[in-house]
Amino acid sequence: MEALSDPWESRVRIVRKHFQAKGYRVHSGLQFGCELVLYADDPSRVHSDFCVHVVREDGYLDWRQMQSLVRSMPDLHKTLILAQVRPKENDATQFVVEELAMATEHAPFRHKKREVVVVGSQQKKIKTNDESSALLDDEKSATEDTSAAL
Repeated sequence: MEALSDPWESRVRIVRKHFQAKGYRVHSGLQFGCELVLYADDPSRVHSDFCVHVVREDGYLDWRQMQSLVRSMPDLHKTLILAQVRPKENDATQFVVEELAMATEHAPFRHKKREVVVVGSQQKKIKTNDESSALLDDEKSATEDTSAAL
């Protein structure tokens, strides 16, 4: 059996097993500045949706590192997950992984679809049908106001 010499590596290993048990394919996140990336399917068929940062044992989060990670996720089109490993209350040999996902408008969960509305020569992405109808109503009234002024 392999000896666990580095506590940090053992924490990352626990988080890796946690997400594998949930059905993700887990790979190194080194190229994205985090510990792990999660794939919903074969990496040759899909992009990863999540970057995982493993929080230190004492729970300390360096604000500079967090700012860098949070600011890079929209460009990478990924959602950041902070994973903290702690021992179970009744059994110090077992661990619990707590997760916190941080999504932004620019890196949403991929299942969200946006409607595209064409206005003149421009295309605008609209989040919901209610917002798109409100936008179109505003544009109609603006056009009517301009026509009335002429």
